[in-house]
Amino acid sequence: MNVHESDQLRAMLNTRGYSEVGRNEDAEVIIFNTCCIRNTAEQKIISHIGEVGKIKQKCPDIFIAIIGCLSAKNADILKKKFSFVNLILGTNQLSVLVENLTGKVSVIPGVGNNIIITHGCENFCAYCIVPFVRGKEFSRAVSEIESEFHQIKRCGKTIFLLGQNVNSYICPHTGINFVGLLDHLCALTKQEISQCTINFLSSHPKDFSSALIDCIVRNPQVERNIHLPLQSGCNKILHLMNRGYTVEQYTEKVNALRERIPDIHITTDIICGFPGETENDFSETIEAMKRLQFDAAFIFPYSIRTDTAAAKMADQLDTETKKRRTTQLIAIQREISRAKVLQGKAIKR
Repeated sequence: MNVHESDQLRAMLNTRGYSEVGRNEDAEVIIFNTCCIRNTAEQKIISHIGEVGKIKQKCPDIFIAIIGCLSAKNADILKKKFSFVNLILGTNQLSVLVENLTGKVSVIPGVGNNIIITHGCENFCAYCIVPFVRGKEFSRAVSEIESEFHQIKRCGKTIFLLGQNVNSYICPHTGINFVGLLDHLCALTKQEISQCTINFLSSHPKDFSSALIDCIVRNPQVERNIHLPLQSGCNKILHLMNRGYTVEQYTEKVNALRERIPDIHITTDIICGFPGETENDFSETIEAMKRLQFDAAFIFPYSIRTDTAAAKMADQLDTETKKRRTTQLIAIQREISRAKVLQGKAIKR
């Protein structure tokens, strides 16, 4: 989603006479499109902004802006820490940024091969800061999505439908849900000689329905790659995370996908070292990983995010424990992925 928003911003500025340069020192405008979903990302951004401050001292006319999740979360802190920054905006404010630069109200174009279908999130997973920086969930109209879809479908690319939880999409005008939207867009691809394929990110397991599986089965245009974040293989931890499903329910959905779609490739996310996770809890995640046999997994140590429920929990684990468990789980997944490659079942790129 961040890449897509950066592409949109780049296209908006290109149409107003701006072009990219190779070095910060040669720029008239420097924009940070920020993410703060993990602490490491936040610290890297803050470091980069500090480096640009040195350039600002030598070239005071450079216009520096910060947008996105980090500025939505810490606008006041950023203003105090980086007084040299000209403009600080939160999320969903690309047009405001361009208007400040050019004096013209901007229309956000459809660019690249990504289409945002929902903004925000209201799941309030205990570890996640997204609801606090992206706001309440709302869905875009089918007509808007279809307009962007028409712009890029002739290229024969894979079009990604993006949202914090695409499964909860509901058109505000027609009431069409995500399955209905997917059916509609798949029907549109049949009108082109060079047919594109469709994928979507991200899905929430609690909302991943049997109707969606049926939809994928009947629409070969939908890629057979599904990203379905598990986050933990322990029911106690899933409950503390406020994920809204059990390991058994998750497993049923994975089994149904593999039974109905034999060539499906399933990837996942895992958080290691969530507050209160014991060695026995972690061993349940290991067993789940071995049992579920994901094609690939994005595995990270738990990162404390201010304002989230998990940040206030007791039994915070030390950094070394979180790193050790992450390293161990990555090694297990590598062996699983390697075996799948040898079996000729590697994930499609």
